[in-house]
Formats: sequence, structure tokens, C-alpha cells
Amino acid sequence: MSDRLLCIDYGKKFTGFAVADFPGFTARALNTQPTDRGDIFATVRALVQNESITRFIVGFPFSDVEGAIHHAIRQFTAELAQRFPEIPYEFFDEAYSSQEADALMQETGIGKRKKNRAQDSEAAKIVLLRYLRANEK
Repeated sequence: MSDRLLCIDYGKKFTGFAVADFPGFTARALNTQPTDRGDIFATVRALVQNESITRFIVGFPFSDVEGAIHHAIRQFTAELAQRFPEIPYEFFDEAYSSQEADALMQETGIGKRKKNRAQDSEAAKIVLLRYLRANEK
């Protein structure tokens, strides 16, 4: 049986979402939402229902020193677990995914405004692809 994964790239300004089947080889970027506008959990709920999500992958910058973003991600994930207790989650290293997504967006020649809207969902897709590769059987 396969899982349907929702990767969440939570950030202070924007949160990106991507989806994939596990096991699988491909991921699809969904959308990017301003973190401080609207209810991020309403977006997650809609994605859970529309995409039949069975597991969350939360991007987390693994490093020796933890800062404000680490605390914010942990706080977000605690609320995520409380609101969706039936859906397990795990952290996965998101190191440099935003920079990789930014470079990809620049290569495609996408406009700055469109790039800003898509970058975080592309970063979530990159994290999810890394997760799929790391967990290949």
C-alpha cells in the first residue's frame, strides 16, 4: 500500500506545499501561501481532503545550531499534529532547498513576481524528491 505525502516547507513569510506518492519517483509542487495571510491550517485541511494525504513531511533545516526558524517550525508542527492527529508526520532536511528552487526558477526565466509565488512550493517539491530518493527500497 502506498502513502500520499504532503510536504510542507514552512517559512516565516511563505509556506510551500508539494505532493507525492510513496513509494514513488516524482513529486508535484502545489502552491505557495503567505504564512501570515489566511489560515494555513485551512489550506492544509483542503489539501488533505483534495489530495487524500496520509502522511506529512515537514521541511526542517538540520544544523548544529537552532534558531528562530527551528522554533517556528516546531511550533507549527505541534499545532499540525494537534489538528491532524490521524496523520503522522516526520521532519526531513530542507537544507539549501530554497536556494536550489531559486536557481531553478532563474534558469526557467520566470518573472520575479511569479517566481516569488512559486519558489516555496518548488522548494517543498525538492525536499519531497530528496525524501523519496533517500527512502527508495
